[in-house]
Amino acid sequence: MSIQNMTWHRLFSQSFYKNQKIPIGEMSFLRDFVNDTRGDLHPIICKSGDCRETATENAYHVKAGSVQRLLGQYFPYASYEITFCADNGSCGFAFHIPDAQAAVMCSADAVTFTADGHDETLPCEPSATRTMIVTCRRNCFDVYFLQNGVARFFHTFCAKSFENCAAQRVFQRGFAAVYAAGCVEIRAVSFYIDCGVGQADLRPVCYENGDVLHENGKVYLTFSIRMQENSFQGIFSWIPGTAQLSLTGALFFDCGDGVWRNYLASSLLFNRHTQQWYIWVSAFENQRRLACGAFTGDPRFGVNVVDVTVMDAAGDGDSYQDFVGFSGDEDPDFYYNAAEKKWYMAVCRIDPSSKAYRYAFFTSDDPFTSYRYIGFGSDGEETGGSFVTVEGERLFVCGNAFNKRANYRIYSKDRMFDAQFDFDDGGFRGWGSIIPVQLGSRTRYFWITFDRQKGSDYNWSYGNIYCFEGIS
Repeated sequence: MSIQNMTWHRLFSQSFYKNQKIPIGEMSFLRDFVNDTRGDLHPIICKSGDCRETATENAYHVKAGSVQRLLGQYFPYASYEITFCADNGSCGFAFHIPDAQAAVMCSADAVTFTADGHDETLPCEPSATRTMIVTCRRNCFDVYFLQNGVARFFHTFCAKSFENCAAQRVFQRGFAAVYAAGCVEIRAVSFYIDCGVGQADLRPVCYENGDVLHENGKVYLTFSIRMQENSFQGIFSWIPGTAQLSLTGALFFDCGDGVWRNYLASSLLFNRHTQQWYIWVSAFENQRRLACGAFTGDPRFGVNVVDVTVMDAAGDGDSYQDFVGFSGDEDPDFYYNAAEKKWYMAVCRIDPSSKAYRYAFFTSDDPFTSYRYIGFGSDGEETGGSFVTVEGERLFVCGNAFNKRANYRIYSKDRMFDAQFDFDDGGFRGWGSIIPVQLGSRTRYFWITFDRQKGSDYNWSYGNIYCFEGIS
């Protein structure tokens, strides 16, 4: 099947909005933790002298006074969810880190945020029973309410005292507590990593030669998880050909300062020869340069941190063709050509002449250093490129153009041509993520991409997910 003759046929499209989760913990009401003396499921953090509380009938009741009980770890990218009935009181969460505390409390008709010595109260739609979600970010707390099973954004509260909360030495010593005051009934409490308000920048996890890692019937994809503002690196599993996408991992990066940073747009390989994972990633917090690293722990499952090295910054005498860290570099991809014993790298870089993004290509004997320039893509506004092999031919596929729908470029050895879609992806500058997978006796070619439909007012909060299959 020649890729030039393929039409990409829409299989499905999906929108994920805080509905994919990696559970981290929950409050258990199966035992009477208030009166139990042979264990302490939820230890008291603080409690007023007039507090009256019970844990019965699969619910936690506070009838007077106030109390904070330990829920579990505070993590600066986690979401905390509570379902409650506030008769004549309020409840929510208190977040503790060394030298700072913040609390989000909800009553029947208002939300109050307390931090840095100040209170902020906002009215909300009156309701005796509700589910509130508090999603943490650096020095921010995004509040949502479930409405008909769907999270709806309410407000973002900010606390300057949580500015350093992503440092491991800070959040590892932090904790989250369930906080109740007055008369309330709490019916469920949990915390988790969720998929954010949109997803983007997806690529398949591959072996060192660029072949897709297809294991136990699943392919794994790196996604950017877009939050109300900012993002972090997520990993999804996918059963090829189906709409079964599941959030399995969240990946953070330490560039030597002990801060778990939220870099994005990873190219992630498993090198079978060294039994190591290799990664190149866009280090947006470091002047938008690239970073890389090698490690042994499987990053596809759970919450992981990877130690990486950020590329040295380009100097005044460096050119577009030098393999140094230019501000604005992003969307890298790489693989190893065993026949040539060479690594190949693609970097999406701002062309100094056109001031627009296009891909620069490099090769090296080493996966992380000493790359030399070998060429660049065509003029345009390229983004999200990936190397892929189709019918034995090595190709490079990327998105392009702000002003066209589903404008994708496919580079072969001697030419470039546009991909053809029967229903376009609805967006602009999506990613060229073609995924060849052997299913049964046939190789099928899927293309998963996204649009730029925003999930919030934040400019990079997109998108919706689209899956196509190549047919002749």
